[in-house]
Amino acid sequence: MHMDVSRNFHTKEQIMKLLDVMAMYKMNKFHFHLTDDEGWRLEIPGLEELTQVGARRGHVNTTDLSSLLPLLGSGPGFDTSGSGYYSVEEYREILRYAKQRHIEVIPEIDMPGHSHAAIRSMKARHQKYMAVKDKQKANEYLLSDLDHDISSGSHSVQMYSENAMNPGMESTYKFVNKIVIEVKEMHKDIMPLRVFHFGGDEVPYEAWEGSPACMSLIDADEVKSSEDLMEYFVSRVADIVAKNDLDVGAWQDGIIPDESDLKPIARHKFKSKNVYVYAWQNVWESGLSGCAYRLANSGYKVVMSQGTHLYFDHPYEPDPEERGLYWACRFCDSRKTFTFMPDNIYANADVKLTGEKLSKDYIKRHKEDHDDLKKPENVIGIQAQLWTELVRTWDQMDSMIFPRLLCVAERAWHKADWELEPDKEKMTDQQFKDWSYFASQLGCKELARLDTMGVAYHLPPPGAHCLYDIQAAENKLEFNSAYPGLPIFYSTDKGNTWTRYTDKIDTIPNIDIYLCTKSVDEKRTSRVVIMKKPEKVK
Repeated sequence: MHMDVSRNFHTKEQIMKLLDVMAMYKMNKFHFHLTDDEGWRLEIPGLEELTQVGARRGHVNTTDLSSLLPLLGSGPGFDTSGSGYYSVEEYREILRYAKQRHIEVIPEIDMPGHSHAAIRSMKARHQKYMAVKDKQKANEYLLSDLDHDISSGSHSVQMYSENAMNPGMESTYKFVNKIVIEVKEMHKDIMPLRVFHFGGDEVPYEAWEGSPACMSLIDADEVKSSEDLMEYFVSRVADIVAKNDLDVGAWQDGIIPDESDLKPIARHKFKSKNVYVYAWQNVWESGLSGCAYRLANSGYKVVMSQGTHLYFDHPYEPDPEERGLYWACRFCDSRKTFTFMPDNIYANADVKLTGEKLSKDYIKRHKEDHDDLKKPENVIGIQAQLWTELVRTWDQMDSMIFPRLLCVAERAWHKADWELEPDKEKMTDQQFKDWSYFASQLGCKELARLDTMGVAYHLPPPGAHCLYDIQAAENKLEFNSAYPGLPIFYSTDKGNTWTRYTDKIDTIPNIDIYLCTKSVDEKRTSRVVIMKKPEKVK
């Protein structure tokens, strides 16, 4: 399970509750995304600016470098989910808690992109020490070329103009080394660090254009051109990680830095025993879905993390009232996650980002982008992701993760017969039968377990079907739920009073019907949907 706590901060107690549920369903890896543009969430001894500045979002009346600007609904104050961090001891508490539950924590410090919080923090450090004329300390961990103005230049995907560490500065690599050493030290006597994940995703390379520090690398023949700066950065960081006797982890685009030719960095350039790559870019019409198999064939250990089925920042259904983003798919409900086939990636292709159905021979016509898997032993796992731009409360976090995470656990631990069924019609039929059973287990058993653990799982509103009984001259209404067994309620007085649905309702007044589902313990309610007054349907 990948959990982002950087865009909006989530407390130690929330993380521990998540670890409890992960342990119950045998999820054994916790990928802890601790830094991003929107916040730096881990105390690093000796670099207090990272949390003094990078862990705080809000408005202040001092200098521009005393905090980050508020965004993602965090507001002007410092008492919301926009601010916060884990002290060293709090992080170690999480490690102890995870170890007791046989879960490995894989920390991620995202770089060189998604580093706005770190860059601004090290600028604040530079400013602090320059004020006392200590130039050596001021420049020691600087991550940006102060002689290069990028304020009006490139922007990241999230529209940051200052979010990419400068690969031409030695202070950048001194910073990376410091971080790796300190994080490793935090793990040492609890859960010895095995993998350091450096991110590597969504880097706006054009941010480095015109940087004197970067141009000096080209002049010195360290790199051939500005296009090679990313590979240079990755190689330097990977060497630092290897010198600390650690394996390295990265997102897909950190190892395939050039989308024009889709060639991974040569595996032999990494000195670590294992390099774990998290394959996430699979919007079907992008031509990137085959990179997962290309990486496996190239000797990398691949964790299937595809955006269309495993990114829980997407809504459960394409409704404007559902929480979620739409960057990889229009929706990702529990059934879609349940039917993901990690060993048969192209069989998952269903629709384009627009919702337009893909033709049957789409994959065949785009064969140049879709490698066959030749080294299946290098596909080592499956991971769900939650990014927290739209998550500010405990209940919102629970709702985005559950019950979809249970579907991931099922696919991670059990390979169904239909996953490799070549006949599309047979595969669909087997999937439906398998999902129907699984959904009933959720509604009748597993969701009740989550209730007892205080997990505010997502509640899908019910479906309704209206028929007109010609002989009786009456409307009949039937309700159902995505998870059979989940309580369904209806109201005929605009939500003032509610009645639990048990069977067909013979007579329905010719008025609007309000509908909702409730949690198994009936303490929480889904969003309410309204079925307009029934028409005569024959």
